[in-house]
Amino acid sequence: MNRLFIPLLVVLILVLLAVAFSFDSSTLAVPGWHTTIYPPYFIGVIISILFLLFVSIGYWLLTNIADKIIWILFALHFTLTIPTAVFIFFPSIFLNVQQGDQEEIIKAVIFRMKLIPVAWTLFIIGQVLFVSYTVRAFKASRLPK
Repeated sequence: MNRLFIPLLVVLILVLLAVAFSFDSSTLAVPGWHTTIYPPYFIGVIISILFLLFVSIGYWLLTNIADKIIWILFALHFTLTIPTAVFIFFPSIFLNVQQGDQEEIIKAVIFRMKLIPVAWTLFIIGQVLFVSYTVRAFKASRLPK
């Protein structure tokens, strides 16, 4: 297997996992009514899946023009993307509903609410890093050799 395709496969696996785990909704089964209730983070999940799709297209284009992949940048991009992927795959992470103490549940919710913006910020930084790397690779491929 060509090592240039490893980043593409990793991102495609993330996309498939995100699609499989992210579309949870509640439906109301009253005759004559059709109501679907989406969770509040649904729009953010859709945006991150679209970004991951664009990143997979970007890695596919990079495999076509680049002779090599800078593995450190790929590892950094992947590491910055993982926290948001964890919140997509496991929406109730850091929430232990089995706890009997209401104050502990509130503390867990507050902790999770503070972590989500950090994860999204890391995700955006990772995507900006990827875009800058892709633009530099495209410019380098167009230079005469």
